[in-house]
Amino acid sequence: MSEVNETPGVPPVRVLFLSAAGQIGGAERSLYELLCALPEDRVEAAACVPPEGQLARLCALAEVPVYPVPLRRFLRTLSPFLLAGQVRAMYQASQAIRGIVEKHRIDLLHANTDSAALVAWEVSREAKVPFVWHCRDLRPLGPLAKVLAKSAAAVIAISKAVAEHLEAQGAPRERICLIENGIDVARFHAPTDRLAVRHRTRAYLGVPLDAPLLIDVGSWVPWKRHELFLEALGLVRKEMPQTIGMLVGSDLFRQNASYADFLEARALSAGLGEDALLVLQQREDVPDLLAAADVLVSPSDREPFGRVLAEAGAAGVPVVSTHSGAKAEVIRDGETGLLVPPGDAPAIAQACLTLLTDDERRARLGTNAIVRVSELFNVRRAAQEIADLYDRIVRPASSSASSSSASSASGA
Repeated sequence: MSEVNETPGVPPVRVLFLSAAGQIGGAERSLYELLCALPEDRVEAAACVPPEGQLARLCALAEVPVYPVPLRRFLRTLSPFLLAGQVRAMYQASQAIRGIVEKHRIDLLHANTDSAALVAWEVSREAKVPFVWHCRDLRPLGPLAKVLAKSAAAVIAISKAVAEHLEAQGAPRERICLIENGIDVARFHAPTDRLAVRHRTRAYLGVPLDAPLLIDVGSWVPWKRHELFLEALGLVRKEMPQTIGMLVGSDLFRQNASYADFLEARALSAGLGEDALLVLQQREDVPDLLAAADVLVSPSDREPFGRVLAEAGAAGVPVVSTHSGAKAEVIRDGETGLLVPPGDAPAIAQACLTLLTDDERRARLGTNAIVRVSELFNVRRAAQEIADLYDRIVRPASSSASSSSASSASGA
């Protein structure tokens, strides 16, 4: 949790955060960093997360109280047996969480993603405690989106693309609150340190200092379209044979084994051997890897935010990205990176070559990206906005009075 910030004498809002995923993907990293950034005097946070996962360990290290509850990600299925099992597990989790809510006098539930929102909805209905749904996806939910949004006190959309997606599915506009995702910019190396980190990281990876290095970071799920990165890398190497690619990620939730096999086959068919492609599993040293890279490539479709785009910006690394989902909200085309049409590997390759052959432009875009991310996508800004939202939900009268006082003061 972050430093003390607001009016003394007002007790903090007790918020119980729910996550159905225990491993650290983008949504879970964002949740953890939010927990660390929330102002301690305004928010008293605790977390219900799966017990056998990295998220529980990180929360404990951050001194956030953790109540281990076997929450599960809700998976779409046509099997009545699997569906019945998921509903039963959701009910059991909701009963355990209801007990925690009542014992610790929780004021508000904060559901990280839609699977957690399903549980929060049930707990809210039984315990009479409001919940916030933090929507981090562009996944089609059909009528469920409208039901969850109407039941929630508020729905936080992490981008304009997510807000529009929710509204298109019937979520009431007045329930949607746009609070753009934030990252912990302090994790990333300062420009004065970057050269030393670059040399050190390339040394242990076995990458020559003068080799152009492209990096693609993300979970191995089909919509991330990593095969486009592999194809583009092959095309870039025809012009710049010394170029190396680095694919960082894994099938985190073990639901896409066939896609991992597909990527391996595509790498082989593109002739990308060990001298051309480094494949690294999910890692905690992404700031180091970004410092070592020249360009981040993001080939995904329908990206709800693109956390790695902001991370690259914080690291001063320009981006070549497909123009899809919320990416244009993070990247300024021609200023912090280059946007290309979705699904177009040759266009990705050409944009990479444009940056790799122009050191001055690459450096300028990286510098611009640092400024943009620091100003717009810092997690501390998001944490303050979310704390304000909690106040409006739990203490609407005092929140309105504070707003009126602030308006009067600013008008004086």
